Amino acid sequence: MGQNTKIQWTWRKLPDGSLVAGHSWNPWWGCLKVSEECTHCYAEQGAKRYGFQIWGPEATTERRFFGEHHWQEPYRWNQQAQQQRHRRSVFCASMADVFDEHTAVIAHRQRLWQLVETTPWLNWLLLTKRPQYIREMTPWGQDAWPDNIWIGTSVGRQKRAEERLPHLLAVPALVHFVSVEPQLELVNLRPYLSRLQWVICGGESGPRARPFDLAWARDVREQCLAYNVAYFFKQVGGRYHHSGGRLLDGRTWDEMPPEFPG
Repeated sequence: MGQNTKIQWTWRKLPDGSLVAGHSWNPWWGCLKVSEECTHCYAEQGAKRYGFQIWGPEATTERRFFGEHHWQEPYRWNQQAQQQRHRRSVFCASMADVFDEHTAVIAHRQRLWQLVETTPWLNWLLLTKRPQYIREMTPWGQDAWPDNIWIGTSVGRQKRAEERLPHLLAVPALVHFVSVEPQLELVNLRPYLSRLQWVICGGESGPRARPFDLAWARDVREQCLAYNVAYFFKQVGGRYHHSGGRLLDGRTWDEMPPEFPG
């Protein structure tokens, strides 16, 4: 199930300042919660609304997979992007983690890497909570990575930043990004910012959304400004994703990494 997406950090800013909407795409659905950020997982709740019980360990849960039509969608997007002469961004995966340890996903993950390599007009934004597995679960290891991969990890608490960012930054990808979302406390990124290209920040949404202090968002913003790293403020959060709006100190913060090849 892939589609155009309203997730604004998937939009691509062209040299003339115009924006091109991105896509979201999943090689499968389902995951296992691994940290505090996962507690109120929107993807798990979305899957349950469709009747799928696919969140949990391999011993008790399956994953949901898709057919050939689904796997052909990115090729169509790639062709459209080539015709328009600018890349489109694809968030992968909103309903899974591509570095999930579940053995049923191994063949699908291998197919994903083939897909990435054969769609050079798509920038693949891979966001994971398992960066420790990136190098062992990809075919490129420490070799040169395709320049259409942007690799990111989620760090809602300080201890997760300290655990995950060294693994992320060991990956030789062109773009490294961090999602401080849902942000659950002050997070110091300074030890890593000289090697990061992008930081996304925001509060939690949903009926049980945890408190979000705008002082935390301001602190991350000031860190990014000091290190000249692109800062994207996604949302204040609340019961709904749009409840608190996107303004931080009277303006939106929609910075993205500078234009890269393609």
